Amino acid sequence: MSFEEEIHGDPAAELWLAAVLGNTHVRWGWFQDQTLLRVELFSAQQPLPWPDQTELWLVGVGSAPVPTGSNCVHRLQLQDVPLGNLYPSLGLDRALALWAAGIHYGWPCLVIDGGTALTLTGADRAGSLVGGAILPGLGLQTQALSDHTARLPKIDWDPDLALPPRWANDTPTAIRSGILYTVLAGVQSFIADWRQRGSDGPVLLTGGDGEWLYSQLQNSGTDSDLHWDPHLVLRGIAQCRRLKHLAKNPLRIK
Repeated sequence: MSFEEEIHGDPAAELWLAAVLGNTHVRWGWFQDQTLLRVELFSAQQPLPWPDQTELWLVGVGSAPVPTGSNCVHRLQLQDVPLGNLYPSLGLDRALALWAAGIHYGWPCLVIDGGTALTLTGADRAGSLVGGAILPGLGLQTQALSDHTARLPKIDWDPDLALPPRWANDTPTAIRSGILYTVLAGVQSFIADWRQRGSDGPVLLTGGDGEWLYSQLQNSGTDSDLHWDPHLVLRGIAQCRRLKHLAKNPLRIK
């Protein structure tokens, strides 16, 4: 039974669905107005039972197919995100996460998204994009060594494992050490530079590996204003929906 069916018949539950279509996963966020009630995660390769009559707001950032044929489907574009200083090739998911971070946690802000690609994206006090960086995510780095070298083994990235010794004495541990300590040092360097530029706002961690990064950075005392929020992109969709509804009917949504 779907979440929508579970609460069917409740007149107070006017649900709408936000969906992020990625390369490996599709993430659903069930909302009631601005309140996120439930999140569901699916493989991007599996067929999905898209609800027919539910108001649906989509963000396509990967290869997962987009549902069509319903008047209830709204597909967001980069120009729908009211950040200043955007550039055309900026990822929509990065823009939405940054917009949500500023709205919910305050400006200026820095978002570190530990997904397939690890991205860092910052905004200033005026809600304008400052810039950022992109590098392969933790899983992608381990896969690349196996795929593009003749003798290095395939290492499955497991965030539940403890940090390895920095100076390893076997090849699998050496791979984990090299990737993890280098990524952590790089992220810490970016945060330090962000602070040196006078940005005193929050640093948000999100994405599949965001919780691991948050835990490691928090344990190292990297910064005192770190936050873990796995649903920033979904919250960004909700904010864009709110603005569009407000523009159509300013007395309806406050």
